[in-house]
Amino acid sequence: MKNNKELKINKRNIDSKGNALLTESDDNEEGAGTVRYNALKKKLYINLREGIYNRIECMKILKEIKDNEYYKLDGYKSFDAFIRNYDVAKTQAYNYLKIATALEEGLLEEQYVLENGFRQILSLLKDKESATIKKSKVNPIKPLRFQLKSQESYGFYKSNAKFTSFLMDELFENQKDLLDKLLKKYKELKGE
Repeated sequence: MKNNKELKINKRNIDSKGNALLTESDDNEEGAGTVRYNALKKKLYINLREGIYNRIECMKILKEIKDNEYYKLDGYKSFDAFIRNYDVAKTQAYNYLKIATALEEGLLEEQYVLENGFRQILSLLKDKESATIKKSKVNPIKPLRFQLKSQESYGFYKSNAKFTSFLMDELFENQKDLLDKLLKKYKELKGE
């Protein structure tokens, strides 16, 4: 009995086992459908892996740009301003940075990322203890709350909140004499 099957070589650019994929061609319709289906499954697998490799590479690129502040070379003031011009959402970019940091620190291996996917990796990273990945969400110093007398001063301090924080710390740390003088003046005005 003679076998009516021929071998066809379909070239593929990416395959971990070689550059070509051997498939059997069959003359009947059902066999051709199966062959086509299997070829499509392999192509899908290759493209998905290529997509994951590209995402991992994207993570490493974003991390290097952020760490070295290369975005400033284009005149961006912040990393957030830089990523707005690319097709990456802010949350996605920072998730990529978390994974890239974990890869760099040796908490993860690329193969583990490839096998388990990004969502599982992110939930794993939330549970892992790492100083650079997991930051405390609880600020040990409680914020101050006070009321100002004029809308103008309120507007100034609200629009310059970090400066206000710096000013108050600076007065306390390095200008205690001025602070004591102002406290004395306040007590005189209050009649204490």
